Amino acid sequence: MLIGCIHLMPEEKEVLALLSKLDLDNIHFADSPPEDAKQSVHLIASGGLEAYLPLADMVDISAEVQRLTKRLSKMQTEYEGLKARLNSPKFIEKAPKDVVCGVQEKAAESEQKINLTKNRLALLESTVMLSQ
Repeated sequence: MLIGCIHLMPEEKEVLALLSKLDLDNIHFADSPPEDAKQSVHLIASGGLEAYLPLADMVDISAEVQRLTKRLSKMQTEYEGLKARLNSPKFIEKAPKDVVCGVQEKAAESEQKINLTKNRLALLESTVMLSQ
């Protein structure tokens, strides 16, 4: 893991290693992002502390792309079912208002999860392309 930071004292490095449950030898401190920053998860903490976690070392990216693709397909099927219910005049007329609101909320939440999953997939797929 590469940690980028401004002015970190040696004792702070030890505390950071302890909190991250990593051996101090496995943490590299630098003043600028790594060359492979686009292939890493970028975390930002308070006080100007940034961490780059290399995906290639932590995740089988191809397997994660397959898993997310399968999950996305299931989410889209569920979303389409919710939208079909909401587009049905019979459902809107006959269902209690709280049920309709519940389905609308589930549809909105489902749409949000689909967009997040698509963004994750795009990031992972671009990581795979960068590493080839």
